[in-house]
Amino acid sequence: MGIFLKMKIKDIIKAVIILLIILPVCSFSQDGKEVIDSILVRNKDSTKIKKVTFDGYPYAFYTPETQAAFGGGGIFLFYTKNKTDELRPSKIGFGAHYTTNKQYQFSLNSSIYFNSNKLVIKMPLSFGYTLDKFWGAGNATVDTGTEGYFREDFNIQLEVQVPPLLFFSDRSGFILEYKNTAIVDVQDNQFLIDEAINGFNGGDLYGIGLNLVWDRRDNLFYPTSGHYQYIKFIVYPEPSDYIFTSFEIDVRYYKKLLKNQVLATNLYLKSVSSNAPFYELPALGGQQRMRGYFKGRYRDRNYVSLQTEFRQYFWKRLGFVAFAGIGDVGSEITDLSLKQLKYSFGGGLRYLFNKKENVNLRMDIGIGKDGNTGIYFGIEEAF
Repeated sequence: MGIFLKMKIKDIIKAVIILLIILPVCSFSQDGKEVIDSILVRNKDSTKIKKVTFDGYPYAFYTPETQAAFGGGGIFLFYTKNKTDELRPSKIGFGAHYTTNKQYQFSLNSSIYFNSNKLVIKMPLSFGYTLDKFWGAGNATVDTGTEGYFREDFNIQLEVQVPPLLFFSDRSGFILEYKNTAIVDVQDNQFLIDEAINGFNGGDLYGIGLNLVWDRRDNLFYPTSGHYQYIKFIVYPEPSDYIFTSFEIDVRYYKKLLKNQVLATNLYLKSVSSNAPFYELPALGGQQRMRGYFKGRYRDRNYVSLQTEFRQYFWKRLGFVAFAGIGDVGSEITDLSLKQLKYSFGGGLRYLFNKKENVNLRMDIGIGKDGNTGIYFGIEEAF
């Protein structure tokens, strides 16, 4: 109870106001009735019809990293062939938002499924201006009140997944990536003022990598059964300003319990080599893993987390979740210790605003060690 009392009352009030704004907006999409009517595209033989739907909407959300944010966006959902039970919906989403602490971001996110999901092309793109925080590297950093700094980022990635070339994965593929980060204003952050940390002035990164994917989920947006495994390895060679490698594993498992009940579990590991800039160090926290911690509250070259979440709809479109997780960072994998392990737990509400594709609006409250707390609004599940 004492932890809840430490949460700022004004943050809770903001969260409630945002929820009241979002729910009426989402209600326009009930039962798959899109804001803009479906477009029917006929094949050349005029005998079959493909359906393309477009949703345009204002939105609002809240996280400890952004505070309250308001913006607008849209999403195209379509099928590259006539819809079958096997083929998953492709999407092209875009959006822009501005936050109460003067951040902004523009993004474009596409995932295109071909050939019974055996060929997948993804190309996320984003540009943003962020008030970020850096406490230093390690799992025992302390709050000083001078962690804030401003950065500007441009990121673009091309990921192509094809039928398996290696091992027994469902798909394997390659990744091309470009990132530009500029440290715009160091504020009073001592690590950046003293130029004591790798990456203090930002830089360019050019990445090339491989991935392996096993995807047996029954639904992309709200899985109730199946599993998902993703392994990614990226090298950042010259002409990158920092030469290093990155390795990532994301394992998810979903089990349907009683009616409208799902148990979801996620194991995540990320590791980077020694020359990575500080803003590329794996970051504990955020709205997907270890909710309750500011994303990056703890950073280091290695990060491991394990979380589980119980999900249930209890009345029409309304549902709730309860979650818990553990995780930590370390300079070496062997540095990870049970004695220094961080924990996270909490709960949240769900509102099914797109029944056709099972897309939820979510609001979560996460609680972590040493009084760390966070309120999160977003679309789709954390994992």
